[in-house]
Amino acid sequence: MKLSELIPRARLWLVLACLAAILASAAGAPSLSFTNDSRVFFSQDNPERTALERLEQSFNVAQTALLAIAPKGGIAAGSENAALSIPALEVLADAVRLARGLPDIAAIDSPLSTALPRWTAGRLEVSPLLSSDGALDDAAARRIRDEPLFRGWLISTDGNVAAISLNLALPAGDSTAVERSVAGIRSLILRLEAMHPAFAFHLTGPVVGGATFGEATKGDLKTIMPGMAALILLLLILMLRSWGGVMGTVAVVVAATLTAMGISGWAGFVLNPGSAAAPSIILTLAIADSVHLVSGVRHAMARGLEKPAAIAESLRLNLWPIFLTSATTAAGFLTMNASASPPFRDLGNITAIGVAAAFIYSVTLLPGLLSMLPMGQKGRTGIEQKIMATIGAAIVRRRWPLFAAITLVALGLGAGISQINLDDRFGEYLDSRYEFRRDTNFVERHLTGIDLIEHALPAGGPGRVIEADYLAAIDGLGEWYRAQPGVVYVASLAEMVKRLNQARHGDDADFFRLPGTGAGSLLMQYAAAAPDGAAKALVDGSFEISRLSVILRGMSSRQIRDLGAGADAWLARNAPQTAAPATGLSMMYAHVSARNIEGMLVSTGAALLLISALLVLVFRSPLLGVLSLLPNLAPAVIALGLWGWAVGDLGLAGSVVSAMTLGIVVDNSIHFLNKFLFGRRDLALSAPDAVRHAFESVGGALIITAITLAAGFAMLSLSGFKVNANLGELTAITLVVALIADFLFLPPLLIALADRQDRREKKKLLT
Repeated sequence: MKLSELIPRARLWLVLACLAAILASAAGAPSLSFTNDSRVFFSQDNPERTALERLEQSFNVAQTALLAIAPKGGIAAGSENAALSIPALEVLADAVRLARGLPDIAAIDSPLSTALPRWTAGRLEVSPLLSSDGALDDAAARRIRDEPLFRGWLISTDGNVAAISLNLALPAGDSTAVERSVAGIRSLILRLEAMHPAFAFHLTGPVVGGATFGEATKGDLKTIMPGMAALILLLLILMLRSWGGVMGTVAVVVAATLTAMGISGWAGFVLNPGSAAAPSIILTLAIADSVHLVSGVRHAMARGLEKPAAIAESLRLNLWPIFLTSATTAAGFLTMNASASPPFRDLGNITAIGVAAAFIYSVTLLPGLLSMLPMGQKGRTGIEQKIMATIGAAIVRRRWPLFAAITLVALGLGAGISQINLDDRFGEYLDSRYEFRRDTNFVERHLTGIDLIEHALPAGGPGRVIEADYLAAIDGLGEWYRAQPGVVYVASLAEMVKRLNQARHGDDADFFRLPGTGAGSLLMQYAAAAPDGAAKALVDGSFEISRLSVILRGMSSRQIRDLGAGADAWLARNAPQTAAPATGLSMMYAHVSARNIEGMLVSTGAALLLISALLVLVFRSPLLGVLSLLPNLAPAVIALGLWGWAVGDLGLAGSVVSAMTLGIVVDNSIHFLNKFLFGRRDLALSAPDAVRHAFESVGGALIITAITLAAGFAMLSLSGFKVNANLGELTAITLVVALIADFLFLPPLLIALADRQDRREKKKLLT
């Protein structure tokens, strides 16, 4: 007995087995955890991450949040030094006092609490303005205003915005640490707003960004995923017009999603902002197999077959192509393992599990349910077949003009790929509906930047950071950075020496420079006089390595990469003995897009070769397999080109779209080719008639799946998380284009190939 006949007969046992598998898998779902840590986008062996972690260990660097404070209306009024008034300083003092009670707080930098040098009676003193007996008066305001260590970092150049930098020591492995710390800071802001209603507070920084990414993702799961499910259900009801078919398809979708997430829980996956879209994607993809089976049953019943025979017939015709399409779709997602970013690997693996589960449930659970559920009127599907037959006949008649037209459109739109700028900005990963984005925009306009480049510069041995040549080298690097566009602040050991030299000369601004002699003595005095941890922020405990930090504003990932490469080149030319690669969270984000693109180009090529070989093997025709690639490559080219003309910028999401969608768009070609070959080999139809048969038998199902899949992915474009939004938009465009390409590219190619084969066979017979 054939498998297509056995499955309907064993429907009860299959349904029970599927239920057991679903329950066993879903039991792992509670084990899934979620992390907001922004570093999850980088693997443990990421070179920039490794360099950053070494720097953090050397200097006790913590993750940071920046709280900017500005008088309401002060900036709009164009006033000067509005953040340095006595009331503003009192706000700063309260902010520092309350921040000291925050969870996970390691250190606080502010104009009032940061230790500053002062020369008193020939002796260096290092103390903050806000001390037990410190007075918040005009003298304190003037000192803050004139302090070079603050300008462009904690005080804006016009003095209208001040800030405190909160350094948070987050426990490693604690997935709730980011959320807990940011919640504490937000509670602090609520208290400050109640205490000082005349002031506005703006919170930004990497820790806040990570927390907001998590909030955006969880918000999507609560809003977009239910909306996606409702939209897909509505489309299925409208297009399948069979309650039994809709209910069976929904059962498969739910089962596949539960199974994938449950297995992921058992396997120890940790969801994050990059991988949390997996259930939404599975929810969308899982319908495709079911739609083809349900449509096959409806078509068979329209021809007069009873339901059991129609189910067996649909399985016989669709089992092999459904297996192939599931395999290619899963393969496309598995190629995401070549991504440089772990969340995209997780997204690909979880989705591939869901696709495999959807196939299994489509050919086991679904037939059993269809045999027990009402399938609707027998004859209504005939209308759809007639419509598709008419469309197919029209396309066959005008195949070459349509082919020429779609080719010209493809070339014109595909040229837009040259307009794509593979770039992004960390601060723009979330749109303006989120307070983090609005606050970040405010801080970048009025105070400082949020991107940071770091160097851990070796001096060549313990104690050597105080040597004049070393200080001159790092001062030269700092001056080079200041000359670059987008750089707003540089902090280094050389800057501190210059500040100490200025303090030694009565705070005369003309002496903010490296001294001719005695730099080492100044540093040793500073290390002895500074509060615990102050010197540690700039130099390691053995005085062998010092830290140079650069704050950037308004720079894209590519610009940050170029700036870091320029700094590395400057060090190689001018101070090779102190060379250390540029690192930092911003540098990590800047490089991951580029690496992702390189990795995904290789994996896409590999997937393309694998799928081509599979098509050649299945359809037993090398030429047919090669020709089928055209309508499968065209959608990605057209979609990316259209994006290039319409949008231009394409970031982290764009690097995975081509590989991800390749396996999906092949589905249409496989189903169309399968029905075409069935018409040629089994029904002995001419090539044009076989194309019309393919349109009539599978065209409706292809339209239903394309519309439903595109609509599902389009829902992702509503996400406030730019990576998911771009992923959804590009995939939706690609799926729509893929359907058009299959309908307009494949028919003329198939007919031409068949005519060529017919002429060759006729020639053989004549000879």
